[in-house]
Amino acid sequence: MASAAAPEIAAPIPRPRSRLRLRSLGSKLIVFSTVLTAVAISLAFLALSLQIRRQTRSMLAEALGRTQRMVLNLQKQSLERLVRTSTLMTDNPTLRAAMETYQTEVRPGAPPRPDLLATIQREAEKIALGLGSDLLVVTDRQGKVLAASAHPGSGPAVGDDLSPRETVRLALRQAEPVGPRNFAVLDFQAAHFQVGCVPILLQGFIIGTLTLGDRIDQGFAARLRESFDSDAVITAGDEILSSTLPPGASGMAVPEFGAAGPAAGDAPPAVVMLGDGEYITAPLPLGRDGDGRPVTLHLLHSLTRALEPLNRALRRTLLSYGTLAAILAGLAAWLVSRSILRPLESFVAFMGDVAASGDHAHRYDGSAASREVQTLSETYNRLMESLEQHERRLLSGARDEIDRMERLKESEKLAALGRLLSGAAHEINNPLTGVVGNIEMLLTDARLDERVRPRLELVRREGQRIVALVRSLLKVAHRDSGQRAIVDMNQVVRDTLSVRQHDFSKAGMRLNLDLSPEPVRIHGNELELQQVFLNIVNNAFDALKEVGSSRSQPALSVRTAVDGDRVDVTFADNGPGMESPEHVFDHFYTTKPVGKGTGLGLSISHAIVRNHGGRITAENLPGGGACFRIAIPSGAAPPAAAERIDAPKRPMPSPRRSLHASVLVVDDEPTVLDLQMSILASVGASAVGVGSGEEAVAVLKEKGFDLIVSDLKMPGEVSGKELFRWVETNRPAGRDRFLFVTGDTMGESEFLEQVKARTLLKPFTMEEYLSALRETLDALRPAA
Repeated sequence: MASAAAPEIAAPIPRPRSRLRLRSLGSKLIVFSTVLTAVAISLAFLALSLQIRRQTRSMLAEALGRTQRMVLNLQKQSLERLVRTSTLMTDNPTLRAAMETYQTEVRPGAPPRPDLLATIQREAEKIALGLGSDLLVVTDRQGKVLAASAHPGSGPAVGDDLSPRETVRLALRQAEPVGPRNFAVLDFQAAHFQVGCVPILLQGFIIGTLTLGDRIDQGFAARLRESFDSDAVITAGDEILSSTLPPGASGMAVPEFGAAGPAAGDAPPAVVMLGDGEYITAPLPLGRDGDGRPVTLHLLHSLTRALEPLNRALRRTLLSYGTLAAILAGLAAWLVSRSILRPLESFVAFMGDVAASGDHAHRYDGSAASREVQTLSETYNRLMESLEQHERRLLSGARDEIDRMERLKESEKLAALGRLLSGAAHEINNPLTGVVGNIEMLLTDARLDERVRPRLELVRREGQRIVALVRSLLKVAHRDSGQRAIVDMNQVVRDTLSVRQHDFSKAGMRLNLDLSPEPVRIHGNELELQQVFLNIVNNAFDALKEVGSSRSQPALSVRTAVDGDRVDVTFADNGPGMESPEHVFDHFYTTKPVGKGTGLGLSISHAIVRNHGGRITAENLPGGGACFRIAIPSGAAPPAAAERIDAPKRPMPSPRRSLHASVLVVDDEPTVLDLQMSILASVGASAVGVGSGEEAVAVLKEKGFDLIVSDLKMPGEVSGKELFRWVETNRPAGRDRFLFVTGDTMGESEFLEQVKARTLLKPFTMEEYLSALRETLDALRPAA
């Protein structure tokens, strides 16, 4: 199945700010001046709008205040009209006679005379018709309705008791001059009326009340709007009774208009937000309805409508004059930018030509330009001069750095190769131990066929060569700890050359040895010295390969000699010689191509020889070829150490001598384990063999042994190191009975140095194995 195509990632859209940053200076000046002009005009428009708004609101508030005062005056006039109407009613002979008769003839519990009520109703309707009021109600002195004039179904009926109404009750008990308290709002059958109620007096006594009022509805609000040229909203508590506002604003909650208390008529106008418009509002109290809710008239002027023509005109002015100002500002900015950019463009064109030609020596002549461009040209000229110098240094440093990095890579490769070589050598040692050991056991058998013995001897000798080669590889592969001892320089030379002997023979080259017959010993580090010799031999091999068949057979001659208290080692070849002998010991110096040399070998060799107190020199021979001379003081060897070297070694015990000891053998390689068990059986030792550290711990828990022979590196949770730690903790007496048999001690050199345990390297001979066992036992006897 074909894999789904990866979704394409859309290229990011550049932000406006990023695009502006990429514009030229002229474009930026034009944009900046235009935007700055537009912002300035916009701020001026905003300030002017706020000022006009403030002035308009003040004018509307002032006008609404005048309207508020006019309404208060109208209320006062209405009150005066009400008093006059009350006086007119008492002066009406017919009405007065009917009410007097009603007051004298009515008895408690007796029904009123219909003719009297009809007379009072007829006269009341005449008065209401003349006044143009929506409601006229006449009550007796108990507050019962005698006559009522109103729209059908919207006023009280004859006989209704209005004494519970506060304004009627106040009029029946009027003891003070008529005033604002005589105004109220009465509701009859869901209809609200703004009323004024005054007492009807006859010879100084209250014989009833007169109530006149206008119905509060949309018509009432519309009349107010026509009279005062302002919108009106009449509220009763939280309910809007009538309104002239548009539908979107008239549906607002009553709290939007602000609370109106008893002194709301004195409150200054305020600004409220109704729907999408702002209004200037002034509240006027109309009284309280039958539920005790305050009924308030809110006069409103639309601030939004008043400001709309002004804002429209202001916007037109801003658009026209602002556009003109922005164009003029942009044009001025363009002219300024051209005067600034023209010399800069000339300078930039010059730099472009320099960049295209690569001629950094060319200089800009800014003598006829402005002061700013002159400063730029002077700075540019100085920059070019320093840039030329820096480029040369940078190019040289970059080449050196690239060379150095390549050499370091090669050094890392060599280190990895060393680790691989160490692992391979370690793995070779285990099967090689079985081969060498079993051949030696066959050679010790008296029943061996003499015809076979020569061939086994040959196999043993070749096996020993392999053993020596593997041990040399291990020495070369591992980094030494730096510890020094008495070193035989002749032997170091032999071991080093044995590593490359095969390569020289295969390439048709000779290795000539001229070793001193005298002891050539110093106090030094064998592996470090071997590294020095191997570096020189490797360089000679690479140089001799270039000779080919044009000259005599390529050869490397190595000579050792003792000169007083100094040991000399000389390496001379008949190759092409060195290009620069004085630089061969510099770090990273090499004439080999990348991948074939690190430039570190001889510099490290120089440091090693110097650390040994000696010196190393390189020169080309007069007849051709290269020569390295190493001189190291031999007096550095401590006398005691020299005596130990020169003293005759004690005779090696016979391998066939009996070994009366119990031995625990631990090795994960079956071949090596069987070999050790066979060797121990041949000398009469009591041996137990196990293949892992875990098995060894289990056996040691059951019994003790005279010797514990263990491999150092074993798979599993218990290696030779962990086995030693277990014995050290649980069987302290067995700590000194350990003999480690391993193919590579370098990985655990710190551990072996710490515990001071004896170690036998694989592959080993039967003689070396038994000698190591007996030495370990001999070391235990004094302690016993």
